[in-house]
Amino acid sequence: MGRSKAKKFVRSVYEEQLRSSYGDLSSPHFQFVRNSVTNREPFDTILRELGHIGPVEDDTDTNCDVCFTYVVNAARPLIVKLSMVGPYAVILTFGEDGLGVGALVSPLGHMGPAESAVASVLTTHGFALLPSDHLEQAVSIALVEGRDQVSLYAALFEPEGQIPWTSGD
Repeated sequence: MGRSKAKKFVRSVYEEQLRSSYGDLSSPHFQFVRNSVTNREPFDTILRELGHIGPVEDDTDTNCDVCFTYVVNAARPLIVKLSMVGPYAVILTFGEDGLGVGALVSPLGHMGPAESAVASVLTTHGFALLPSDHLEQAVSIALVEGRDQVSLYAALFEPEGQIPWTSGD
């Protein structure tokens, strides 16, 4: 599959879920966020299981994000984002001190024991850990004023945010 066809395939895989959550992609709504926040019960089990790996802090910001965000304090802090759009997750780290350039923790790369345990909890509960090449692709959805496309990462997790492991969106 050529690079152009691969990009179109990536977009089409997620487009149905984006439409299901946001509705009209040219004029998206965020009602699903309120519904997700009201019904957090499915995430309680995940939160308890993450707590076995290390202390967990809820860092969810429903004013800016479309995901639940948890910080698992393991050997290095792990930021776990569970999308409200669909069964998608990312694990991020910013180093041992929690600062610096972000990195996407990927099952395709080297993972330590804490990262592997977090990934196992998420996949056991049906979340897909998305690769960077998917998350960096542009999708057609008008989440940011004046733009008709954002990265898939923005659409699934932080509509106005930058991709943490790159220098820009």
